[in-house]
Amino acid sequence: MPPEQVKPGRSHGDMPTRRDFLRAAAAATLAGLPAGMAFPPPVPASRPTSGPTAASPWWLGPATARSRVVEVLSTTVLPRADAVDEIVLSEMFGLGLRVLTGAGTTQNAWRRILGTAKRITLKFNSVGAGVLGTNGAMARVLVESLVEAGYRRQDLALVEIPGSVARDLGTRAPEEGWGTEIPVGSGSEELANYLLAADAVINVPLLKTHQIAGMSGALKNLSHALIRHPARYHANGCSPYVGQVVVRQEVSAKVRLNIVNALRVVARHGPDAAEGDIVTHRGLLFGFDPVAVDAVGHERLIAHRRTYDLGGAFAVPYLSAAAACGAGRREPHQVELLPVAVPAG
Repeated sequence: MPPEQVKPGRSHGDMPTRRDFLRAAAAATLAGLPAGMAFPPPVPASRPTSGPTAASPWWLGPATARSRVVEVLSTTVLPRADAVDEIVLSEMFGLGLRVLTGAGTTQNAWRRILGTAKRITLKFNSVGAGVLGTNGAMARVLVESLVEAGYRRQDLALVEIPGSVARDLGTRAPEEGWGTEIPVGSGSEELANYLLAADAVINVPLLKTHQIAGMSGALKNLSHALIRHPARYHANGCSPYVGQVVVRQEVSAKVRLNIVNALRVVARHGPDAAEGDIVTHRGLLFGFDPVAVDAVGHERLIAHRRTYDLGGAFAVPYLSAAAACGAGRREPHQVELLPVAVPAG
């Protein structure tokens, strides 16, 4: 593993210190983006995205040897299991975005990620969300951060968030229905219009085990939510279907950022959530490459399962298949993991 990586099973008492944070933030600022990585201009919804669909996703630039993943932790973001400190959560968002992009301010980080995008879709995950109780806070903090960066709340669409939350935030309704077809398995599937109509998608999954797929994180929050008949693609642990969807340019060209909600994670019996299966992690994972992000998420789930005697390691067939089909990187030497913490107090 890279030397800067948090070791599996690391306790919150051994969480990266303020000095660790300053060192990691300084290194990220000096380094800027990983070598060779450049953010593509947003793809207007009116322009076809069918192009050269065999090309690698934009986050795998030809000169980029490693995919950056930032893990932000806080000891104070969850004062209680059923409450999120949104001030601390906002600090976590800002820190993660700045370290990921090397930008000096959160607003500039958003501009590097989203550029001139107008219609922005925020894709959450609703399965188990009511028990986990963190999606509402994530939505509120994320929307306000985007608004502060100059993006209009009426141009933001929240997918899989309760309508009452979206109305309170003043965001627009996601587009309904299905459009462009892509090949999946031996057939084809229509893609969701809320993807096709967006200039940019921010992927905001929960981190959970999954009794069929192994886990649910950044990749599966895209693949099986964006196609019309997801139930057809659960054989063999959803492999290779997850990667087949995400690698398509109709999908990858729109996905600008993955922010995995790992404040509370489902360590067994997912994707539904029950209190006895939930572990408090108090973290967020930020990355452009969803395979790399899920590789780190997989390690975190394994560590928690060992700590709580829930069975330890478990297989995620689609994760290796997604890497093999060119959707991203998953090997430790291919992932630049930067763990940082919001200082308490």
